[in-house]
Amino acid sequence: MTITIHQPNFMPWMPYFEKVEQADVFIILNHCQFRKNNFQNRFNIGDKWYTLGVGKGNDPIVEKKYTNPQEDWETIKRRLPQYSDILGEFDNCISESLWKTNNKIIKFIINKLKISSHVETDYPTEKKQSARLLDICKKFSATTYLSGPSGRNYLDLNLFRRENIKVVFPDGSQSVKKPILECLTK
Repeated sequence: MTITIHQPNFMPWMPYFEKVEQADVFIILNHCQFRKNNFQNRFNIGDKWYTLGVGKGNDPIVEKKYTNPQEDWETIKRRLPQYSDILGEFDNCISESLWKTNNKIIKFIINKLKISSHVETDYPTEKKQSARLLDICKKFSATTYLSGPSGRNYLDLNLFRRENIKVVFPDGSQSVKKPILECLTK
């Protein structure tokens, strides 16, 4: 059983979904810290950022609120007229709740790409970092954990070895980093 885990980014790029497709189960990590200036409330195409503004503070993702979601969403759509058709398909995903919005967008894209991986969400726990990821893997009976490339920098691989869970890192065969909007409009 291969499991992958990732925070709910806003309009993730194609490699995010390629990783989901390689797993039997994809866990959306909602019970973790919001990271300012990251991809949880914004995405980029070319050299421009497209953002749904959030309130100040480092609330956990499940508590984080978008400040003007509908207004910001309409601004994004106006700034990206070449993607107006596909962006309109996400209108029902947009809400005040960051985690609900991003989860709906991710699930919509998974469905649109016809990815058959089972999708689950995480749960509250006091465990942190590698211990948290390991706990999730054990809960979902993982034999393999498919990490992202940056996992090499922070995962405690010994924890996974002790539980006989193999950790796999991307081999570089993922597509060129492409905005998902480009992939969905072809």
